[in-house]
Amino acid sequence: MSEEERERLKAKEQRKNPTGTLNNALAQAITGAPSGGCLLNITSIIMMIVFVLIIRACSN
Repeated sequence: MSEEERERLKAKEQRKNPTGTLNNALAQAITGAPSGGCLLNITSIIMMIVFVLIIRACSN
């Protein structure tokens, strides 16, 4: 499967399932998988931090 086809399928899945974006970003941030660029890596880390802060705020 080519990289372009993989990206196309990923975008199609994300349109069907918006939470898939969060899952993909979280998985890439945890595993350190290479992604499209530096900005996406930074966004993934920020999303993880926000997710943890939301969980901590709700648990108190």
